[in-house]
Amino acid sequence: MGKNSQNNSSNRFVIDTSYLLPLVGIEVEGLDDDTINKIFKLKLYYPSSLIPELVGVIIKEVKRNRLNEIPKEAVEGLNSIIYGGFVELIQLEGEDITTVYDLIKNGCNDIFDAILYATGKRLSAKILSMDKSFKKFLKEHGYDYEIIVDHTQIG
Repeated sequence: MGKNSQNNSSNRFVIDTSYLLPLVGIEVEGLDDDTINKIFKLKLYYPSSLIPELVGVIIKEVKRNRLNEIPKEAVEGLNSIIYGGFVELIQLEGEDITTVYDLIKNGCNDIFDAILYATGKRLSAKILSMDKSFKKFLKEHGYDYEIIVDHTQIG
């Protein structure tokens, strides 16, 4: 990435799936409307490879609540994430799989976390995630763990 994109990394975030759940009607502890509104004023990127994770969470919630169908809010929310433009979908690139494999080889057990990290590193952007265990894994294994911030750390 060029020097200019690295200088702008303070307001550019690769966003974890947890922060998109309210858009599909799933409440997340610690995320109120004000926090969500603040987050969506940032420049946000979402790896398109994480869409299956988002769909999986939606399906799990629908089953847990014993609903007969996917709520309209979830369908519209997913469409707004994919087509709405307020989150830029980022495609996986070949260099990302090298980072993903390195993380998995060193004990990371969540490919979605690994993809999130690889995307953030490639874009020289912070990663917005509440996953403390992944951040701890990164620290313990010598990766750049400070790249991961949560909503309480953003301006």
